[in-house]
Amino acid sequence: MKVPCINHPVFKGKAVNYDPRERFVNSLFEEKNICNVFLDFYHNLVQSLFDNKVSENVYCVNVDAVIAIILLKMVWQPFKAGKITEKEVETAAFTTFLFGRMIGCAAEIDDHINRGRNMDTRTPASNCTFVG
Repeated sequence: MKVPCINHPVFKGKAVNYDPRERFVNSLFEEKNICNVFLDFYHNLVQSLFDNKVSENVYCVNVDAVIAIILLKMVWQPFKAGKITEKEVETAAFTTFLFGRMIGCAAEIDDHINRGRNMDTRTPASNCTFVG
């Protein structure tokens, strides 16, 4: 079975795998001394899966986890205090992931329009850089 927010079809195949987008956020958190227990959970989860021989390597914590951990950091205390409902948390999560996917779809369309129509216009991870 697949576990949400870990592993990735591109960032795999090494002894320890990383999604560079998660690595960027993680390093930003470290630089700004931001602790996020939800991100710590995912890092511990992928290591534990390997240590307990559930996986053959250490899966990456992927960009979906980044979206989830930031959202959880925002909604956890209000949810635990009863200020927002489980349904509201679910709606926030669905909406957040939907918006992320919509941006990804727009980028995919742009790739096909501007870099070819052979349906494999992905940039190799090694050629990706941060531009923000």
